[in-house]
Amino acid sequence: MEAKIRPMARAMLPSFLLILLALGPATTAVKVKVIVDNASIKATPEIGSQTLANVALSTVLDVELKQGEWYKVTATRGGTPISGYIHELLVEEIGEGETPSNASSGGVMKSQGEISAEIELKMEESKSLVRQDKELDKATEDLRPLLAKAFSIDDRIRQKQIACEVYLWLGLACAKRGDNYGALKEFRNMFEVDYTYAKEVTRNIYDPTVSSFIDQAEKHYRGLLVDYSLEIMTEPKEAAIKIDGKEIGLTPEVYRTPIPKFTLEIVKEGYSPYKEEVFLTQANSKKEIVLQSIGRTVLVSSVPPAAQVFLDDQDTGKVTDCELPYVTYGVHALKLKKPNWADHEQSIEVLEGPGPLTIDAALTVKDYVLGQKMGGPESKFFKLPRAVAFDKEGFYYVADESDFKVKKYDPQGRLQGGWGDAGREFKSLKKPSGIALDGQGFIYITDAEAASVLKFSKDGKFVAKWGRQGTKPGELMGPLGIAVDRSGDIYVADSGNNRIVKYSTGGVAKKAWGKQGMGRGEFVFPAAVAVNSQNEIVVVDRVHVQRFTPEGEVVAAWGKGGTGDGELNRPLGLAVDAQNYIYVADTGNNRVQKFDLNGRFVAKWGSAGTGDGQMMGPVSVAVNGKGSVFVVELDNNRIQEFKMPAQ
Repeated sequence: MEAKIRPMARAMLPSFLLILLALGPATTAVKVKVIVDNASIKATPEIGSQTLANVALSTVLDVELKQGEWYKVTATRGGTPISGYIHELLVEEIGEGETPSNASSGGVMKSQGEISAEIELKMEESKSLVRQDKELDKATEDLRPLLAKAFSIDDRIRQKQIACEVYLWLGLACAKRGDNYGALKEFRNMFEVDYTYAKEVTRNIYDPTVSSFIDQAEKHYRGLLVDYSLEIMTEPKEAAIKIDGKEIGLTPEVYRTPIPKFTLEIVKEGYSPYKEEVFLTQANSKKEIVLQSIGRTVLVSSVPPAAQVFLDDQDTGKVTDCELPYVTYGVHALKLKKPNWADHEQSIEVLEGPGPLTIDAALTVKDYVLGQKMGGPESKFFKLPRAVAFDKEGFYYVADESDFKVKKYDPQGRLQGGWGDAGREFKSLKKPSGIALDGQGFIYITDAEAASVLKFSKDGKFVAKWGRQGTKPGELMGPLGIAVDRSGDIYVADSGNNRIVKYSTGGVAKKAWGKQGMGRGEFVFPAAVAVNSQNEIVVVDRVHVQRFTPEGEVVAAWGKGGTGDGELNRPLGLAVDAQNYIYVADTGNNRVQKFDLNGRFVAKWGSAGTGDGQMMGPVSVAVNGKGSVFVVELDNNRIQEFKMPAQ
């Protein structure tokens, strides 16, 4: 019989009706002591059963066995042994050898009238507290013992009525506290005690919430409601469902249970966990839950691809181009790593918004591959080469001190014959020291010996010349590097005067800035100048690299003398690529160093020597449209190309 009781039925049965069948006798020598006056010993284990005897406070009884919440005990009435049942609320177990005071039949017996009056008084006090929604915990504490006192009433009908009323008011107290499941259980107990009387005392309850609980409890009692179903749906779908901590599947899902109260949890990666104490009041219910996103998908791509992706210093296990699902809102550190390429680091801010967040990263080379070489220590091809520059089509121009002081090469490195005229067009070019091209193809060359700038057309024809030795505006002292900005203005590293001079395309001096010194905006023999994509002017001198606006205001500065990473030793060459990485021909250290826009060291290559990849006196550096770096070596009388590695 016990095995047939459904879990919901067991959960809802009142304490005095749970009878555990097939239990053996209680442990030998168990005794109980009566803890209320006039405790009733019943013929059967139920509150409305016939009373066989009333026993006084502190009476000690021998226990035969325990059935549910009832003890089967033996007692003596008028010298005659009797056997019956006493509820656990009326007694407490005592240990073997314990001798209670006032044992046996001592104590004062209360009359039925006194017991009833005491119950009624306490009942009214508790009802008043519940009605006023005051001290609900105290009301509950005072009501619960009245169930035990009801056993002392000889009138079995009155016993049940008292128990019904106690359970009713316990349920009302639970409802006012928001303990819906507790209210349901207490109302169910009320119907179990006396269905007819329970219907009568609840007839005039008009609170819709309480009425729904009472109706639900009655359906349980009558067997009309034995199972609940809850259809659980989420947006987005396929979220994990946990009931009382146990996973049952993915949404959407219909959960069926005989117990209306349970803890529902919804878990999905990328969304805030959802948790709710559910109490079902209908046989069939639906719950639609919109999960709150805690992040956003981030799409990460790089050029070249196949770079490892790290987020907040954690390896994501993915490579570009890839998707990072559910990156939490906020600021994150993104890092990309790829062999032969410098680590790419950036801060990304993930904000709420539609669709994924897209991050495109351009990686920069760290380890270059040697490409073509031109000239060499014993070669007659070059004579003290000084500078190299590229035009928009990829042709490059090398300035040296040979008879043909400017040589033009196609993108494949083939010499273009007939460019310029050594006898006439270059007769005024004494010692070329820097070279640059503008957007129209005009070539500008500085002459350190003649302290001047010469302008040639793209086919090598002489156009103009300006400058002379001196320190006044427009005059020059040992000019070296030269660069052209997007507006066509020309910038010359006026090394001997420790300044930068800005000219119009026609050679008119527009501005000059700088003075000798090691501070920001000051120079120690400025040797090279370049223009980045932001039209900023980058200058290198013997101690540092500085960035300026076209008007000469300092934007950033970094570097110091030395041989370590990022340190410089008499650098003479400078270039900026399309990504604004800065290349410095670190002449005294026989190497090239690469920096980002803000001066962070990225890479270096080269060492003293004449072998492949080695350098002797690198004085100029330039980057073509494919990202190859060309280095002019004065002492090795050659040019080396360093190419990007295979992607």
